[in-house]
Amino acid sequence: MLDRFESKPRKTRTRLPVREVRCRGVIPAVITPCKASGQVDRAAMVRLCKTFSQQKCDGVFVIGSTGEMFLLDEEERRAMTEAAREGAGNTTLVYAGISGTGLKQIIRYARYAAADGADVAVFMVPFSVKFSQAEIYDYIRAVADASPIPVAMYHHLRMPTPIEVDTVGRLAEHSNVIAIKDSSTDMERLKALVAVAKDTKLAVMQGCENLLYASLEAGACGCVSALGNVAPEWHVALFDAWTRGDKAQAQAYQERILGLCKLFALEQLKQSFSNFSYFLKRGLQLRGWLKNTACVMPGYVPEPAFDEQVVEIFRAAAPELLKAPTGSTKAK
Repeated sequence: MLDRFESKPRKTRTRLPVREVRCRGVIPAVITPCKASGQVDRAAMVRLCKTFSQQKCDGVFVIGSTGEMFLLDEEERRAMTEAAREGAGNTTLVYAGISGTGLKQIIRYARYAAADGADVAVFMVPFSVKFSQAEIYDYIRAVADASPIPVAMYHHLRMPTPIEVDTVGRLAEHSNVIAIKDSSTDMERLKALVAVAKDTKLAVMQGCENLLYASLEAGACGCVSALGNVAPEWHVALFDAWTRGDKAQAQAYQERILGLCKLFALEQLKQSFSNFSYFLKRGLQLRGWLKNTACVMPGYVPEPAFDEQVVEIFRAAAPELLKAPTGSTKAK
C-alpha cells in the first residue's frame, strides 16, 4: 500500500510553520461531502473549508468521526486533506484525522497528512479493544515521536480505552503533543485536564457543543464542534465575546447553539451513524453551502419523517441562517 502512494507523485502543499501552530478558538469538525453515495467530493470540500475560513474559524478538522473517517480509504483521506488545505488557505489551520487500526498505519497517515498540507495530526486510541494506560501512553508517544507535524489527542466515549487525565499530563510534556480534544461530556474531567495542562503548551479543546461557554470559563482554549459546520459564526461570536470579557453576549450565543443541540437527541441517531452525518449535511444544504446530502455509507437514504424533524429544528433554532428551500430532500 505504501509503495503505491509513494510511487504516485503529489504536489507539496503549503502549511503553517510549526512555530506558528497554536490550538485555540473555533474549529469545525468538518463533514465529508459526497457527490453521490460513497463518492467523496473534493471540490465541495474546498468550498466548505474556504467558507469556514471566511467565517473566521481558527481551524478546520477533517477526517474525524464527524467526517465518516471509518469509511474512507487512504486515497480519499489524502484527497480530503489536500482539499481542506486548498480551501483553508494559509491563515486557517488544517487538522487532519489520522486514526486507524495500528501504530504503523497511523504513523503512515501522519506522514501523508504532513505531505498533503495539514498543520496538525489528530488521532484516537485504538478502536474496538481495551488497553492499559501504560500501553496508551507508549502508543501516543510513539506517534508523536514519528509524526513530522504536531499531534493532538482525541478522547471520545466511543473508544473502549479512555485517555486518563494522568496519562494526558505525562504526554503534555512531549514537545510534539500540542492539544487534546475531549468529548467526554464530563466537566470535572475537563477541569482536571486544564489543571494538568497548566504551564505546558497543551491546549484543551471541548468537543461538546452544550458545554462551550462553561469550558471556556474552566480554562479550555476553544472547541472542536460538529455544529460548527452549520453555525460557525455563532461559535466564533461566542468565543470572541468571551475573549473580550462580554460574558452576557457569550452566554447568549451558547443559548442559540443549545437550540441546535436538539438535533443530537433525535431517536434516529441511535439507528444509524449516517443519520448523524445527514443532519449536518442537510443543515449545510439549507444554508446553501452544500449541494448534495449523500453520505459515505452506500445505500443510505434518510426517512422522510427524519428529514422533516431535522428541518423543523433548523427552522425553529436558526431561521436567520437558512438560505435554501426547506422542502424534503433525498440523499443521492
